[in-house]
Amino acid sequence: MTAPHLAGATLPAPAHLPGASYTLVGYEVTDHWFTVPLTHGLIFGKDKDAATEHPLAHETITVFAREIVNTDKTLALPPEKRPYMVYLQGGPGFGSPQPLNDGGWVGELSKTHRLVLLDQRGTGNSSPLSVKTLTGRGDTQAQALYAELFRADSIVADAEVVRDFLLKDRNDQRWSTMGQSFGGFLTLSYLSFAPESLKDCRMTAGLAPIRAHVDDVYRHTYARMAERNKEFFEWYPQDAELATHIADHLRKHTEILPTGERLTPHRFQMFGRYLGGNSRVHGLHYALQSAFAEGDDHLSEQFLRAAGDITSFYAQPVYALLHEAIYADGQDSPSPAPTNWSAARVASELPEFAPDAQQLLFTGEHIFPWYFDEDPALTPLHDLAHLLAGKGDWGRLYDHAQLAENQVPLVAAAYEPDVYVDYQHSLKTADFVGNTQVWSSPTHHHDGLSADGVMILRRLENLLANLS
Repeated sequence: MTAPHLAGATLPAPAHLPGASYTLVGYEVTDHWFTVPLTHGLIFGKDKDAATEHPLAHETITVFAREIVNTDKTLALPPEKRPYMVYLQGGPGFGSPQPLNDGGWVGELSKTHRLVLLDQRGTGNSSPLSVKTLTGRGDTQAQALYAELFRADSIVADAEVVRDFLLKDRNDQRWSTMGQSFGGFLTLSYLSFAPESLKDCRMTAGLAPIRAHVDDVYRHTYARMAERNKEFFEWYPQDAELATHIADHLRKHTEILPTGERLTPHRFQMFGRYLGGNSRVHGLHYALQSAFAEGDDHLSEQFLRAAGDITSFYAQPVYALLHEAIYADGQDSPSPAPTNWSAARVASELPEFAPDAQQLLFTGEHIFPWYFDEDPALTPLHDLAHLLAGKGDWGRLYDHAQLAENQVPLVAAAYEPDVYVDYQHSLKTADFVGNTQVWSSPTHHHDGLSADGVMILRRLENLLANLS
């Protein structure tokens, strides 16, 4: 069958292959494998001709999804009557979660929906976007032609193929969405390009700053990171001096990570990834505390192992490669391409974030060009990363006119101290997008869904009842 957005397009036909079904901790799980056209997202982000005239228009890739059905017999609706919901994972570049128990937010959503956990293209069990697959494409230009096809427009197009197959026999062929972080960005793209396919939408920490320039986005997130650093050092005053001491030690001594490269002071600042949520923030204290456990003249093996884990993109090369591209919303948008290493440019305006500042501050969800010089997992992508940073012909990620007139009920959780998706920008987006309501929290951080998912989802459900 042909997905609606492909009507009239001369691209490879999509296909669906149901996989194994099995029972897991209170769920019936079915694996699904889909073959999708590689370029069909360009129909949304650019135009239909861009999709069919692209040099890779003849290619297909595989997209994987798990369908989760809660087997609790006391639930109000039997499985066959539950509507479908697709979960859009954060990232970019992360596979969908793999449920290990029947609790948390997966358990909550599966009480009312047949939940589809989508491995977005390039992630999980879907055709991987990896160093190997990219460098195997040929020169840097060939790699860029391929990498540009893994953004939100393409993910939405893939989701449309999945929906088309899974809901083909239903009277109502719309489904709901639940998006976390980048999954919220994807939701806004979905509402832009295929709103007729959506019944209602939920998101957490994902109201994208669609009306802001990318540089302004990073100015706000640096400000949130400065506040988070201050909060952390108020909890652990001794760690403020210790962090600066470690940075000074790294300037004067060579410390080698388990992956073989040197740990630099600016790379040490990446420990700020601990600060992005309530569930792991105190791990930063324990990591710093171990730094000189073996003596004052060198960093401990325990610390260097932690540094290797927190500063390497071995498991998430796509995140580093395409992170700034999630803000490149085409030439006519408030944030026109290219991004030109926005996070690094803005950091140069902020001496308090310099690695040799009097008080070292940790950075957050910021991608710097030196990542592709220092991280062995990224060095093969050096030239590609610089090409994408300078790319000026990205397609659109959002249809702003469509979003302003949106009729699909959208409810969102936004967190005031979120260091990754700025709260003020989120509220501006909510004001702009039609039929949207927001539940705000002054205490939750970016990991609210995993830390307190059941409560947050019930708050959103109450909002949705008022909109529907």
